[in-house]
Amino acid sequence: MTKGPALRSRRWTLAGVGLAVAGPPALAAVSPEVTGGTANLVLQVLLHLVFCGVAGLVLFIMLRHERLSLSSVGLRRPDWSTLLTAGLLCVSGLLLQALVIDPLVALWGREGVDEGIRQLVALPIWFRLVVGATSGAVEEFLYRGYATERLGALTGSRGVGAGLATLGFALAHVPAWGLGFALTADLPFGIVMTAFYLWRRDLLANMLAHSAGLVFAMSTVVPPAV
Repeated sequence: MTKGPALRSRRWTLAGVGLAVAGPPALAAVSPEVTGGTANLVLQVLLHLVFCGVAGLVLFIMLRHERLSLSSVGLRRPDWSTLLTAGLLCVSGLLLQALVIDPLVALWGREGVDEGIRQLVALPIWFRLVVGATSGAVEEFLYRGYATERLGALTGSRGVGAGLATLGFALAHVPAWGLGFALTADLPFGIVMTAFYLWRRDLLANMLAHSAGLVFAMSTVVPPAV
Protein backbone atom coordinates (compact mmCIF):
# COMPACT_ATOMS: atom_id res chain seq x y z
CA MET A 1 0.00 0.00 0.00
CA THR A 2 1.40 3.41 -0.96
CA LYS A 3 1.63 6.31 1.46
CA GLY A 4 -1.42 8.10 0.05
CA PRO A 5 -3.90 5.20 0.36
CA ALA A 6 -2.41 4.23 3.72
CA LEU A 7 -2.95 7.76 5.05
CA ARG A 8 -6.53 7.81 3.77
CA SER A 9 -7.20 4.44 5.39
CA ARG A 10 -5.82 5.71 8.70
CA ARG A 11 -8.05 8.76 8.51
CA TRP A 12 -11.08 6.55 7.90
CA THR A 13 -10.03 4.40 10.85
CA LEU A 14 -9.85 7.47 13.09
CA ALA A 15 -13.26 8.56 11.84
CA GLY A 16 -14.69 5.11 12.46
CA VAL A 17 -13.26 4.89 15.98
CA GLY A 18 -14.52 8.38 16.83
CA LEU A 19 -18.00 7.49 15.59
CA ALA A 20 -18.03 4.12 17.36
CA VAL A 21 -16.85 5.46 20.73
CA ALA A 22 -18.41 8.93 20.81
CA GLY A 23 -21.53 8.41 18.68
CA PRO A 24 -23.72 6.58 21.26
CA PRO A 25 -23.01 8.93 24.21
CA ALA A 26 -23.49 11.98 21.98
CA LEU A 27 -26.88 10.62 20.92
CA ALA A 28 -27.79 9.87 24.55
CA ALA A 29 -26.77 13.39 25.55
CA VAL A 30 -29.06 15.08 23.01
CA SER A 31 -31.97 12.66 23.48
CA PRO A 32 -33.55 14.59 26.39
CA GLU A 33 -33.57 17.73 24.26
CA VAL A 34 -35.20 15.85 21.39
CA THR A 35 -37.85 14.14 23.51
CA GLY A 36 -38.35 16.91 26.03
CA GLY A 37 -37.87 14.33 28.78
CA THR A 38 -41.05 12.49 27.78
CA ALA A 39 -41.61 8.89 26.68
CA ASN A 40 -42.77 9.91 23.20
CA LEU A 41 -42.77 6.58 21.38
CA VAL A 42 -42.29 7.98 17.87
CA LEU A 43 -39.26 10.02 18.92
CA GLN A 44 -37.84 7.11 20.90
CA VAL A 45 -38.15 4.85 17.86
CA LEU A 46 -36.44 7.41 15.65
CA LEU A 47 -33.61 7.89 18.15
CA HIS A 48 -33.09 4.16 18.37
CA LEU A 49 -32.97 3.89 14.59
CA VAL A 50 -30.26 6.56 14.59
CA PHE A 51 -28.39 4.58 17.26
CA CYS A 52 -28.51 1.46 15.09
CA GLY A 53 -27.54 3.60 12.12
CA VAL A 54 -24.28 4.51 13.88
CA ALA A 55 -23.31 0.84 13.77
CA GLY A 56 -24.34 0.66 10.12
CA LEU A 57 -22.17 3.64 9.24
CA VAL A 58 -19.17 2.23 11.12
CA LEU A 59 -19.68 -1.08 9.32
CA PHE A 60 -19.75 0.77 5.98
CA ILE A 61 -16.50 2.57 6.83
CA MET A 62 -14.87 -0.71 7.82
CA LEU A 63 -15.91 -2.62 4.70
CA ARG A 64 -15.78 0.11 2.07
CA HIS A 65 -13.01 2.49 3.12
CA GLU A 66 -10.75 0.46 5.41
CA ARG A 67 -11.34 -2.62 3.24
CA LEU A 68 -11.45 -4.91 6.25
CA SER A 69 -13.41 -8.13 6.50
CA LEU A 70 -16.02 -9.08 9.07
CA SER A 71 -13.49 -11.47 10.58
CA SER A 72 -11.34 -8.45 11.50
CA VAL A 73 -13.84 -7.71 14.29
CA GLY A 74 -14.39 -11.31 15.33
CA LEU A 75 -17.46 -11.98 13.19
CA ARG A 76 -17.18 -15.49 11.79
CA ARG A 77 -19.41 -18.39 10.90
CA PRO A 78 -20.97 -19.63 14.17
CA ASP A 79 -20.56 -23.16 15.44
CA TRP A 80 -21.53 -25.03 18.59
CA SER A 81 -18.90 -23.15 20.59
CA THR A 82 -20.60 -19.83 19.76
CA LEU A 83 -23.79 -20.82 21.56
CA LEU A 84 -21.86 -22.46 24.38
CA THR A 85 -19.71 -19.37 24.88
CA ALA A 86 -22.73 -17.08 24.66
CA GLY A 87 -24.52 -19.13 27.32
CA LEU A 88 -21.47 -19.12 29.58
CA LEU A 89 -21.04 -15.40 29.12
CA CYS A 90 -24.72 -14.71 29.83
CA VAL A 91 -24.60 -16.74 33.05
CA SER A 92 -21.38 -14.98 34.04
CA GLY A 93 -23.08 -11.64 33.46
CA LEU A 94 -26.05 -12.57 35.65
CA LEU A 95 -23.72 -13.74 38.43
CA LEU A 96 -21.68 -10.55 38.09
CA GLN A 97 -24.89 -8.54 38.34
CA ALA A 98 -26.00 -10.27 41.54
CA LEU A 99 -22.66 -10.61 43.32
CA VAL A 100 -20.75 -7.50 42.28
CA ILE A 101 -22.73 -4.91 40.36
CA ASP A 102 -25.87 -4.70 42.52
CA PRO A 103 -23.91 -4.16 45.77
CA LEU A 104 -21.68 -1.56 44.10
CA VAL A 105 -24.66 0.29 42.63
CA ALA A 106 -26.39 0.26 46.02
CA LEU A 107 -23.32 1.88 47.58
CA TRP A 108 -22.56 4.53 44.97
CA GLY A 109 -24.29 4.26 41.66
CA ARG A 110 -27.99 5.13 42.16
CA GLU A 111 -27.76 8.71 40.90
CA GLY A 112 -29.54 8.90 37.57
CA VAL A 113 -30.62 5.25 37.65
CA ASP A 114 -34.13 5.72 39.03
CA GLU A 115 -34.97 8.39 36.46
CA GLY A 116 -33.67 6.19 33.67
CA ILE A 117 -35.82 3.30 34.90
CA ARG A 118 -38.91 5.52 35.09
CA GLN A 119 -38.42 6.48 31.45
CA LEU A 120 -37.97 2.84 30.46
CA VAL A 121 -41.10 1.52 32.15
CA ALA A 122 -43.16 4.23 30.48
CA LEU A 123 -42.40 2.63 27.10
CA PRO A 124 -44.34 -0.34 25.67
CA ILE A 125 -42.89 -3.73 26.53
CA TRP A 126 -42.54 -4.68 22.86
CA PHE A 127 -40.34 -1.67 22.21
CA ARG A 128 -38.22 -2.33 25.29
CA LEU A 129 -37.61 -5.87 24.06
CA VAL A 130 -36.62 -4.61 20.60
CA VAL A 131 -34.26 -2.10 22.21
CA GLY A 132 -32.71 -4.83 24.36
CA ALA A 133 -32.26 -7.28 21.50
CA THR A 134 -30.66 -4.74 19.16
CA SER A 135 -28.71 -2.59 21.63
CA GLY A 136 -26.62 -5.49 22.89
CA ALA A 137 -25.57 -6.41 19.37
CA VAL A 138 -24.85 -2.79 18.42
CA GLU A 139 -22.75 -2.07 21.51
CA GLU A 140 -20.74 -5.26 21.12
CA PHE A 141 -19.96 -4.44 17.51
CA LEU A 142 -19.00 -0.83 18.24
CA TYR A 143 -16.99 -1.30 21.45
CA ARG A 144 -15.89 -4.93 21.72
CA GLY A 145 -15.34 -5.63 18.05
CA TYR A 146 -14.52 -2.48 16.13
CA ALA A 147 -13.10 -0.12 18.78
CA THR A 148 -11.03 -2.81 20.50
CA GLU A 149 -9.45 -3.99 17.26
CA ARG A 150 -8.94 -0.60 15.64
CA LEU A 151 -7.61 1.10 18.78
CA GLY A 152 -5.28 -1.86 19.17
CA ALA A 153 -4.04 -1.33 15.62
CA LEU A 154 -3.62 2.42 16.13
CA THR A 155 -1.74 2.10 19.43
CA GLY A 156 0.21 -1.02 18.49
CA SER A 157 -1.13 -2.89 21.52
CA ARG A 158 -4.28 -4.97 21.60
CA GLY A 159 -4.32 -4.71 25.39
CA VAL A 160 -4.24 -0.91 25.26
CA GLY A 161 -6.93 -0.92 22.59
CA ALA A 162 -9.12 -3.19 24.73
CA GLY A 163 -8.63 -0.99 27.79
CA LEU A 164 -9.50 2.20 25.94
CA ALA A 165 -12.54 0.63 24.31
CA THR A 166 -13.77 -0.71 27.67
CA LEU A 167 -13.39 2.68 29.31
CA GLY A 168 -15.19 4.28 26.37
CA PHE A 169 -18.02 1.76 26.75
CA ALA A 170 -18.45 2.65 30.42
CA LEU A 171 -18.32 6.40 29.87
CA ALA A 172 -20.82 6.10 27.00
CA HIS A 173 -23.48 5.31 29.61
CA VAL A 174 -22.87 8.45 31.70
CA PRO A 175 -25.33 10.72 29.83
CA ALA A 176 -28.24 8.32 30.33
CA TRP A 177 -27.41 6.68 33.67
CA GLY A 178 -24.94 8.90 35.53
CA LEU A 179 -21.25 8.55 36.36
CA GLY A 180 -21.78 6.37 39.44
CA PHE A 181 -23.77 3.73 37.59
CA ALA A 182 -21.40 3.83 34.62
CA LEU A 183 -18.40 3.07 36.84
CA THR A 184 -20.05 0.57 39.18
CA ALA A 185 -22.16 -1.35 36.64
CA ASP A 186 -21.09 -0.73 33.06
CA LEU A 187 -17.34 -0.73 33.68
CA PRO A 188 -17.25 -4.16 35.42
CA PHE A 189 -19.63 -5.55 32.82
CA GLY A 190 -17.47 -4.15 30.03
CA ILE A 191 -14.33 -5.71 31.54
CA VAL A 192 -15.93 -9.16 31.60
CA MET A 193 -17.28 -8.83 28.06
CA THR A 194 -13.93 -7.62 26.75
CA ALA A 195 -12.08 -10.45 28.48
CA PHE A 196 -14.40 -12.97 26.83
CA TYR A 197 -13.92 -11.32 23.45
CA LEU A 198 -10.14 -11.37 23.75
CA TRP A 199 -10.30 -15.01 24.85
CA ARG A 200 -12.64 -16.35 22.18
CA ARG A 201 -12.64 -13.57 19.58
CA ASP A 202 -16.19 -14.60 18.71
CA LEU A 203 -18.14 -11.36 18.49
CA LEU A 204 -21.41 -13.13 17.74
CA ALA A 205 -21.21 -14.90 21.10
CA ASN A 206 -20.73 -11.52 22.79
CA MET A 207 -23.67 -10.09 20.86
CA LEU A 208 -25.99 -12.96 21.79
CA ALA A 209 -25.04 -12.84 25.47
CA HIS A 210 -25.33 -9.05 25.75
CA SER A 211 -28.65 -8.94 23.93
CA ALA A 212 -30.05 -11.82 26.01
CA GLY A 213 -29.08 -10.01 29.20
CA LEU A 214 -30.70 -6.78 28.05
CA VAL A 215 -33.89 -8.54 26.95
CA PHE A 216 -34.10 -10.12 30.41
CA ALA A 217 -33.53 -6.75 32.06
CA MET A 218 -36.07 -4.99 29.85
CA SER A 219 -38.73 -7.62 30.54
CA THR A 220 -38.27 -7.57 34.32
CA VAL A 221 -37.65 -3.89 35.05
CA VAL A 222 -40.11 -2.35 37.50
CA PRO A 223 -40.69 1.27 38.54
CA PRO A 224 -38.47 2.40 41.45
CA ALA A 225 -40.11 2.91 44.80
CA VAL A 226 -41.13 6.49 45.46
